[in-house]
Amino acid sequence: MRLALALIVLGAVSNLFFLFNHCPLDLVEDETHYWEWSRHLDYGYYSKPPGIAWVIRGAVELAHLFGVADNGVAMAPWIRLPAVIFGLCSGLLTLALARRIFKDDRAGLAVIVVGAAVPMFAVGSLLITIDSPMYLCWAATVYCLWRHVEASGQSSPPQVVSDQTGVGEMSSLTTDHRPLTTVRWLYLAGLAASCGMLFKPVLIAIPICVALAAKFSPQMRAAFRTRHTIFAGLLMLLSQAPVVIWNAAHDWVTFRHIATQGVGSESGDQKTNWFVATLRRFGEFIGGQAGPMGGLMFVLLIVAVVVACKRCCVKGSEKESAGSPRWIFLLSFTLPLWTFYFAMNFWKGTEPNWPAASYFTGMILVAGILSEGWNAADAKLRKTWRTWGTITMVWGVVLTAVAFNLHRLYPIAAEKLPAFGSPDYGKSWWNPSKWDQPAIRLRGHAERAVKVDGALTMFELQSDRPTHVFATRYDLASSLAFYLPGQPFVGCVMSRVGGRMSQYDVWADPVMNVGDNVLLVGGMSRPELQKYIEPAFERIDAEYQRLPVVYQGVTIREALVLRCYGFKGKWPAKADETHY
Repeated sequence: MRLALALIVLGAVSNLFFLFNHCPLDLVEDETHYWEWSRHLDYGYYSKPPGIAWVIRGAVELAHLFGVADNGVAMAPWIRLPAVIFGLCSGLLTLALARRIFKDDRAGLAVIVVGAAVPMFAVGSLLITIDSPMYLCWAATVYCLWRHVEASGQSSPPQVVSDQTGVGEMSSLTTDHRPLTTVRWLYLAGLAASCGMLFKPVLIAIPICVALAAKFSPQMRAAFRTRHTIFAGLLMLLSQAPVVIWNAAHDWVTFRHIATQGVGSESGDQKTNWFVATLRRFGEFIGGQAGPMGGLMFVLLIVAVVVACKRCCVKGSEKESAGSPRWIFLLSFTLPLWTFYFAMNFWKGTEPNWPAASYFTGMILVAGILSEGWNAADAKLRKTWRTWGTITMVWGVVLTAVAFNLHRLYPIAAEKLPAFGSPDYGKSWWNPSKWDQPAIRLRGHAERAVKVDGALTMFELQSDRPTHVFATRYDLASSLAFYLPGQPFVGCVMSRVGGRMSQYDVWADPVMNVGDNVLLVGGMSRPELQKYIEPAFERIDAEYQRLPVVYQGVTIREALVLRCYGFKGKWPAKADETHY
């Protein structure tokens, strides 16, 4: 127990040191977009509930208390500070549930060691996206639900008391009149789920998971067969009232956006045979789950799920000795999300992080099966589990350590790479895009803003008119706003040029006067510029200025900037291709 706690604390301290000691990972564009939300606090946003914006705003205010200025590089670790706290709390809940559900400190230690070997968890405990607080709320909800199952099993059975007339009546300890000490964990679960729904609506799956657990386990059916279960569910739904009210005032944009969710476009799939496209999506889904887990850990998880399913299928007295209620409980909060998103690939692709919440109970499953196999009485079985368990954990830890230190190879790659933009550049194995995925998405954003700021300064020196910065994508606009000096509001033309709508369609554009200039950042074809951008200005440059973004000596991308002169006073209407 003490060793497990020490490992959790050590992990949190290591993350803090990593963030505040020249962290090589810039804020990814999603993080900066949520930061932009935090500058415009509201009860809802285009694509998500408001929770992440409130958290980041709290982190920014805390940084201000410590004298940190509104500077992107200095503010970045403070904005990510809540992610470390969420990771710490999630680890404690994982340890607590594993110990309670298996009644074994070894299972608690195993789940912490196993979790440390999962690259996805290492990254998730550093990035301040919606997944880290959502995962914590899911973990807290599941933990409280198990405590309710335990409390219900330990509570006294209904008693019969006699009144003065001798007529027996049921005491207050009936199914629908349980004391607060029995159902308090149920309401705490509802409260935790309420908080989680403010970050990501995936917690709407919690009632489904509870229903599945109740269907397959008489013990849990007795625990959840109470009106308090309904009241706790209503508490969860009540948290969405501000979000619903906000959406009602904004044309239900969040619901319209969620209805279009899915990776890939229908037009792209139409060019490919439906069967082939579906197989490709299934392959991407499995790869998207196995890759972030380090490969071997995903296999171990599948094995644990299979073993747990077998434990649930035994008959009679063997079923009780196999501890099936705990396996049913863990499987009920692991498999539904996997099944849903797996099935979703029949018609649309999915993002790898969408089933993330299921890994809370999934890793506890792994820890329980691994600790049993590690200490099995059969010598051959024990050797098998210890061998493969050790290989899996060592592989995961090494893989995570390597992934976080690949930036040290960039200076070597800079000497080996051909010129950026040449045909050989993309083919070379020294190209970081081949061996630093997906971390390359976290590099070079601050440097890009420096290059854009230089182009902006030159533009302002050449003209006596005010110059505004706009971007062709919402995430690019937010990244520039975060890292540009002074953190100005950067406009976005995405929906005006045929792209999807975003939070920028809810906000007003920067105030511009007739004759003002715009520095447009982001690539567009010449026909698109002539159709969507040129009509709004007196003239625009004939060609983009291409600014190389260099990280550790390697040109990892280009920033494309276009100077637009003399705003005519009105942007063109949204393009017909614009969608949610």
